[in-house]
Amino acid sequence: MQATSVTRILVWSRGLRLAHWSLALSSIGFLITGWLMNNTSVVAATTTEIHYMLSALLLPALLLRLYLLFFGKGSDHLSACEPDLHRLSQAWLVLKFYLTLGKAPLPKWYSHNPLWGPLYLALFFILILSGISGLMLLNDVSLIGSLSLYDLHHFCYQIVGVFTLLHILSVFSHDLGGNISGMINGQRIFEVEQSKQHPSSTSHSVEIDDLLKTLKKS
Repeated sequence: MQATSVTRILVWSRGLRLAHWSLALSSIGFLITGWLMNNTSVVAATTTEIHYMLSALLLPALLLRLYLLFFGKGSDHLSACEPDLHRLSQAWLVLKFYLTLGKAPLPKWYSHNPLWGPLYLALFFILILSGISGLMLLNDVSLIGSLSLYDLHHFCYQIVGVFTLLHILSVFSHDLGGNISGMINGQRIFEVEQSKQHPSSTSHSVEIDDLLKTLKKS
């Protein structure tokens, strides 16, 4: 016999949440100040200074996230974002959910959204290019061979802008089941299928095992 219980599990570590929100806030700040720098001459000087100051927030956050990506554990690690056949099938279901404006059902997953996980990896690469090109422009280096660092920096700006817009829209569409508050307190809410033969005092590790078995069925 199977029974369903609801449980809260710590999925996102404190370090990952710190890196996530620091990257989010600094990226939005970069987008706003970058636009003001190029479109409003009145405040261009001030916004340029703020734009460069934001690097003091973004670069350490990016380094922390990259460290966790390669040396962290669980949901922090690269393996939690890498696509496999199961996640790719789930990614299609997530995309279908978006395309139908929420009418199609969402699959279940443990940590990173199966569609956005690989996109996060691409975003980190774009942020690295943006940071390197920005620092070189700050030091009056505008060309590497025939490559314009200004054009590269602007291209990264556009990619981050599109990603941020789509990510914010997806956040509102996923505001069910504690997915959003999870990036604040680190916990997500799951329904876990358990055998009625299990005692009510099952350990937390057993709950996670049961949870992962349930998610693999989705």
